[in-house]
Amino acid sequence: MAEDKRYKKLMGNTAVIGLGQLGSKVLVYLLVRLYTAVMSAEEYSIASNLTETATLLIPLLSLGIGEAVFRFGMDRNFNKKDVFSGGFVAALMGALMLVAVIPILCSIPYMQGREWLILTYVFSSILHTICSQFLRAEGRFKLYAVQGLLNTALVITFNIIFLIPLKMSYIGYVLSVAVADFLATVFMVVAAKLWRHFNLRAVRGSTLKEMLKYSIPMIPANIFWWITNVSDRYMVTWYLGDAANGLYSASYKIPTLMMTISGIFVTAWRNSAVDERESKDSAAFYERVFAVFSSVVFLMAGCIIAFAKVITVVMFDPSYGAAWSNIPVLTLAMVFFNLVSFLGSLYVAEKKSLYSFFTSMAGAAVNILLNLLLIPTKLGAMGAAMATFASYLVVFFLRVWTAKKIKPFRMHLVRIGLNSLLVVAQTAVILWSFPGWMAVEGVLLAVVIVLNCKPILQMAKMLLGGRGRRSPSAVDEQKPQE
Repeated sequence: MAEDKRYKKLMGNTAVIGLGQLGSKVLVYLLVRLYTAVMSAEEYSIASNLTETATLLIPLLSLGIGEAVFRFGMDRNFNKKDVFSGGFVAALMGALMLVAVIPILCSIPYMQGREWLILTYVFSSILHTICSQFLRAEGRFKLYAVQGLLNTALVITFNIIFLIPLKMSYIGYVLSVAVADFLATVFMVVAAKLWRHFNLRAVRGSTLKEMLKYSIPMIPANIFWWITNVSDRYMVTWYLGDAANGLYSASYKIPTLMMTISGIFVTAWRNSAVDERESKDSAAFYERVFAVFSSVVFLMAGCIIAFAKVITVVMFDPSYGAAWSNIPVLTLAMVFFNLVSFLGSLYVAEKKSLYSFFTSMAGAAVNILLNLLLIPTKLGAMGAAMATFASYLVVFFLRVWTAKKIKPFRMHLVRIGLNSLLVVAQTAVILWSFPGWMAVEGVLLAVVIVLNCKPILQMAKMLLGGRGRRSPSAVDEQKPQE
């Protein structure tokens, strides 16, 4: 039964984080209707580009220290006060570099007059990341979930205030996130008494050196991820204009809902991956969790693809109706984004940040190349979606290869391959929309459900019944490795 406690702990942590974040994050996605109603496609494009530019600057200016605070905060060989103090000092040093960034932003015509928005967003996000990652490292999931709930509630509140009565357009959109991050940080500092963990005298050069040795390779890795995630939107703006990018950015919101939901689990999973990295049967533990996780991901993808047209009608203003066509391919991309995020947890557990660097670099190179080749063609924004899908697929194969070197565990690649073929078929059917396509789409979705329900049900039975020594994929245990 001791074995089952690991799964129950993982599910318990996921449930706590989910209760604190899932409902509120879903509400944020429902605000897409508000965004598309009060902002034109051009304004929505500007808002998206500003926030994504800030996302690029955050790892640069924070020296990627947030991930180091989490990983070293969980390491029993390091003092938590040393870790938090060193991380906070590194982040503040990076924040001072904001001054050097201002002239660069001012030199870009598109950013002129908007640079203050980006810098406010970056500064608030850096402070929020340091504090929230430290809470995770301490295992204070309830407080971590509460601050997430508060943060999202503040984003929603300020969105409504800034966008409707004040009519601040994209300024209100960006500012609402920055203000919410800052207030959530204040809450964490007060509620967790984080000042007790900060002491300049506790900043040890040896600890900070080890943290930076881990985090600095994460900086280019995060930049490469940013290129893979965001460069398509800049290129769509460049080639097709803000109106086309506004539609494309809106369509991105739906598949990223899947990323948000699975991200709640990955947040909890990283703690378990670190805790169990040295256990004798850690490979079996990783295998079982990955089997269930991948099944849930494919189930979500199948549903989003099948109902892409319906979701667009419900979520978007009618003027954004054409955005639905990008959703299925972007959903395929998010499937493999989620899988590579899970595998990336191995890099965190084993402190192999260089693997993250090289795999994300490959994905970024594929993304840029395909964007340049596909967007200027008749495919347009659809070419950008296809480039994103291809880049995540490449990273997935690379991470499967590296994961087997770090922690060889069975990934059931045959089942993943079958799932992939099914969701690709779903995508082709809905994009073609031939007579009777809905019936075919329904059959394909049913097959996806049948193929993936067994691992999930077996895990649920184990958690609820306490009889779970068999793998969620136990029927395949005797089969040879893929």
